[in-house]
Amino acid sequence: MTSDNGLPTVMATVYGKPKQKKTSDALAAFPTALFLGVPSAITLVAQNELGFTPSVHPTSPKNLPELVALLRNLAETGSAIPYGAVVIDDTSHLCQQSMFEWANDAPTGRSGKKDRFYQYQQLNSHLLEMAHLSRHLGVHLVMTFHERTPGTNAEGRFCPGGPDVPSRNQVETLPAWCDINVRAMVDPTYPDPWFPGIYYCDPTDPDWVTGDRTGVCSAKTPGNLREIMRASESNYRLDRLDGFDWQDDVADSVAEAMSSGVAVQDAIQAAVAGRKDNPLHLRWACQDGIARGVLAQQAKQSLFDFSEVEESASNSPSLPPPPPIS
Repeated sequence: MTSDNGLPTVMATVYGKPKQKKTSDALAAFPTALFLGVPSAITLVAQNELGFTPSVHPTSPKNLPELVALLRNLAETGSAIPYGAVVIDDTSHLCQQSMFEWANDAPTGRSGKKDRFYQYQQLNSHLLEMAHLSRHLGVHLVMTFHERTPGTNAEGRFCPGGPDVPSRNQVETLPAWCDINVRAMVDPTYPDPWFPGIYYCDPTDPDWVTGDRTGVCSAKTPGNLREIMRASESNYRLDRLDGFDWQDDVADSVAEAMSSGVAVQDAIQAAVAGRKDNPLHLRWACQDGIARGVLAQQAKQSLFDFSEVEESASNSPSLPPPPPIS
């Protein structure tokens, strides 16, 4: 996605079960961003896990109408540009609160009953407006959601799992506009000794709404938005905190050691040896390095290496023989 100022930007949704490090990764990927959400909760995560205090908007939106109004103001004034990104934390809560308010505000019909479709129409309208405004912010927009599992809607139609919004019919509304839409998960095989978090992305999976326009994500992508965007062919703006450029040196050291076959723990020890930086800042840099190393290894697989596809096909049930020709 390209913004009004001509710079490449990303609109992303990250959804998953609670405590999957969705907020943590958004903070690590975009430490200079303007965060929209509960200030105390966001600040708590940033200070305890990453060792810094983020910029959180002082008037946290309490519902989608307030969020849309704030995004519109940011887009019209260009006031988000200095931050490089806007992150909306726990968008699921804003959706749920809005539905409660819209249900109370729904107009009453001739039957004397409230219009039960009103709140769903408002939800659809506001989600689409959010997607539209993201094009005019001039910066990256990241939204975190809880996870809604696959199921059927009121008409019995199957709806895939995805971001937790109050209507199954709206699960795919925002992802359809997004450049990155991933599911946060834990994978014990991921080589991060602190937290084995990955982003699941497989657009061929009918059970979950995922997708990626960066050309980087896969079914086992490191749970690191910064490194995903860095590994793409687009020249995305990815700011570090002032005085934190050294983190890329540490990350490079870890990634290069991994590419040479050095064990992850040994690569980490070598990268931090002799450094006097805040341990939280060092861990942050090392986790970027691990993700950088894994993505580099994944990128080495040729675009024309179809071994996994062929193996999958060979393990699938064989088709029945064609009918006889009369």
